[in-house]
Amino acid sequence: MLVPIDLTPGADRVLGRVALLPLADHARVTLLHVIPDGLPVSEQRKASRDADKVLLGHARHLRKQIRGSVSIASSVKVGAAAKEIAASAAAAHADLIVMGRGGRRPLRDVFLGSTAERVVRQAQRPVLVVRLPAREVYCRPMLALDVDQTASDVVRLMVGVLPSPRPQVDVVHAFQIPYQGMMYPSLSEDEADERKSELRAQLSLALRQLLSEALAKAHVPPGEGPSFRTHVQHGPPRLVVEKAIKKAEADLLVLGTRAYSGIAFMFLGTVAGELLRAAQCDVLVVPPGPVKSRRTG
Repeated sequence: MLVPIDLTPGADRVLGRVALLPLADHARVTLLHVIPDGLPVSEQRKASRDADKVLLGHARHLRKQIRGSVSIASSVKVGAAAKEIAASAAAAHADLIVMGRGGRRPLRDVFLGSTAERVVRQAQRPVLVVRLPAREVYCRPMLALDVDQTASDVVRLMVGVLPSPRPQVDVVHAFQIPYQGMMYPSLSEDEADERKSELRAQLSLALRQLLSEALAKAHVPPGEGPSFRTHVQHGPPRLVVEKAIKKAEADLLVLGTRAYSGIAFMFLGTVAGELLRAAQCDVLVVPPGPVKSRRTG
């Protein structure tokens, strides 16, 4: 596990959440701080000494909170935050990156995305973005799921961050009827509503089957997996999921993201990026084809 720390008071939330995660025996946790490369070299050296001292203190405190044989190391790098985090995650073979959301900078986030979003794009590894104070283990998780081949990876990562006994998970799937926005005079509202009902029933069945298969692929023993409560809603994905988060008062949102890249991704973003900015809870983002890992907890 790689844990980027920005040396602000918000770092306590991130470290508190790490202490509550169900880490496997002999797990390796690396605390990382990235010093901006725009600083003069003399100031970089001073900042590096300060960061080393702070990270060592965090490591000592974290060891007292985590049970079991978990190794904790620290590292200080100089460079662009997202690039260094992604490189460090690759070097450490990290199964998960846990980091804070950071302060809001609306204009910069619109064009470049937050550091967390850039890490998701560059690292191509699961990223848990911590927004809430870590007072307890996750007990109101929500899973935003597409009915596709990536679902099993998303479910596997979600199970890894939920301690036993695992709580019930609300599963949300948003769908839209193709060509609904076009005006076809021969199609009535009743026919459209009937089509919605048919799709909702089909998707609900497919979702339940997918969840069952995903737990089996994740090698979760019978009785140890979470129970699922599915919600299939018609509407734009972001709005449907945001509304569901507020209604359930979710403390964790788990979702996958598709393999977008380039200018279209940077300026238009994805549903995952939009939810990462808007969700008022922690968010676990699972990219396409995540790293295959051992049991997390």
